[in-house]
Amino acid sequence: MRPPDVMIQKLRAAVKMRRDPNFLLIARTDARGVLGFDAAVERAQAYVDAGADMIFPEALKDADEFRAFREAVDAPLLANMTEFGKSPIFTLDELRALGYNLVIYPVTSLRFALTAI
Repeated sequence: MRPPDVMIQKLRAAVKMRRDPNFLLIARTDARGVLGFDAAVERAQAYVDAGADMIFPEALKDADEFRAFREAVDAPLLANMTEFGKSPIFTLDELRALGYNLVIYPVTSLRFALTAI
């Protein structure tokens, strides 16, 4: 896992070069699965300070962690709902209630298609 200063430098460069105000800078942190929840929060906060518009926390373990992350990070949040991932699958309404602003289901349709084949 790379140190957070690498991502911070990349975010600052992206903010400086952004030309379209509608272009979102979404910063992902995978620190939860490797370094723990607190490290993921610390990185997310540093990424927001560096200019990230949204945070994408990966591998949160349950609804309590999703809620705690929301309380700790003052930025819009993206939830990744992928089958066989480390996070449980929540409905859109559940994620909305937990305070998440965007949800992706990145390979669900691919899995349905493969099942059909």
